[in-house]
Formats: sequence, structure tokens, C-alpha cells
Amino acid sequence: MMIMESRRKIVSQGEAILKYLPHRPPVLLVDTFFGREPDASYSGYTPRTGSFFCPGDYFLEEGLIEHAAQSIALAAGLERVQNQSQVEPGFVGSINAFTTYGRVPSGNPVYTVIRELYKYPVFSVMLAETFCQDMLVARVEMKVVKITGSLT
Repeated sequence: MMIMESRRKIVSQGEAILKYLPHRPPVLLVDTFFGREPDASYSGYTPRTGSFFCPGDYFLEEGLIEHAAQSIALAAGLERVQNQSQVEPGFVGSINAFTTYGRVPSGNPVYTVIRELYKYPVFSVMLAETFCQDMLVARVEMKVVKITGSLT
């Protein structure tokens, strides 16, 4: 099992990150941004009992997948805003691989590392690794389709 190597400082959190995301409560599963490097982006979320993907004592696997997707959206939105463009919508075209290594108890923050494995003009293949209490709890590879121009 992989262990997270370092802790990062919070760059942005709460409502401040909403300008980079199309998501809104009750299905907002990113609440913290820890920054990025040329090859990685770092985000977090604390699941709470009674929330959409945490109806009981544990964060659901579906929540881990959606958190990863929103972490990817946050990284993309941040890049677009920094390049003085508007946030572009996109969607998960496929989940190529998803593995869980443990459960996330309610109230325990998760920390996710996003890496772009392959980049093409209309889609990217992304890898998300999510940690809880410094232990890897999930790994997912997603194909993310970019929507550009008019949808009509």
C-alpha cells in the first residue's frame, strides 16, 4: 500500500475554489486546493455523515470517484482561469481502472493527487490517487472529454 510522502499547505479552500468549478452543493466534493506543480495537482475533501455520498459512517466508493473527477475539474478550471480563459465544461468519458485499498470514515479528510497521463486535443487520460490518514485508499484512471465551442 502506498503512503503519502508529504503534507502540502492549503492554497485555497471553501467558496474561494468555486470560481474554478462548475459543481455546487450538495454534490460538491472538493473543498480544499493544495496547489499544483507542472506534473501534478493536489486537492482535498472532508466527507460528512448525511451528505450525498456519505449517508452513514463511511464515504461511498462512488464518492471517491466523483471526488477524483471534481479534483480533475478543479485542476483544469484553475489552469483555464490562470490563462485568462473561462472554465470549460467537460465530462468523464470512461473510467479505465478503479481500485480501492481502504474505506474513508466520515469526518476524515482525503487528499488527492491528479496527474495527466496522456493529453490529446479532445480528451485526456488522468490518474487520481486518493489518500486518507496518509494511506492510499483509491486509485482511478479516467478519460476526460473536453467540450469546446457551442453545444447547440
